[in-house]
Amino acid sequence: MTIPSTHIEIEQIYLAAEFNNCRSVCITACQSGDGVTSIATALTERYLLAGYKTLLVDLNMFHPAFYALKLNQSDAMEHWIKHKHSHRLFNGLATPNDPLAELAYKDPFMMSRRIEQWLNNFERIVIDTSPLLKINHRNIPAQSVASACDKTILVVRGNINTTTQIESAMKLLRLRKISLLGTVFNAKDQPSLSHEIIRGLKKIPFISKNLRHKLEVRLLKSQFLSQLA
Repeated sequence: MTIPSTHIEIEQIYLAAEFNNCRSVCITACQSGDGVTSIATALTERYLLAGYKTLLVDLNMFHPAFYALKLNQSDAMEHWIKHKHSHRLFNGLATPNDPLAELAYKDPFMMSRRIEQWLNNFERIVIDTSPLLKINHRNIPAQSVASACDKTILVVRGNINTTTQIESAMKLLRLRKISLLGTVFNAKDQPSLSHEIIRGLKKIPFISKNLRHKLEVRLLKSQFLSQLA
């Protein structure tokens, strides 16, 4: 899923981060597929549109979305990554292959030092992390990355994430006194109000097929109802 950087929702995230003097932001979620990478890439593009030199870092060891490219051999600081599906290019870092680098990213103190080093060359940093609730020996704990960043964004997937999952994720974020910028609700799998009304109409036996069809067309054309979940 690709989210345009000019969407009002991305603009709200961007403004919230700027008003909070946020230079490094961690984006995480409960489970894989909740939309973290889509938010991370859109926010990175929004920073770039604002004129900020921005670094996008992929630390999602569970499901990496980027692979590394080397386009400028003359500059050691020029690291480029390419999105596997959309093929978009970003100035960034892909998931580490070196076990020592993985260990360094897992340590909150070392992670903080790494971010400080990056900020010597970049004005904004966006980090895509592994899901909070996906724990294995290779994953870099999202809460360790979050504790090293200025702010953290939790992506919640409507109609998929359970209350228990969200509560567990929030508990992990509270353990390290992480500064939460906010929660992004991903309504991709959440039926809109117009679809819910249409489903209700199908259960009413005395409405004719012709009238039901006309009502469905009107409801689906309603931009207001289509945006409500």
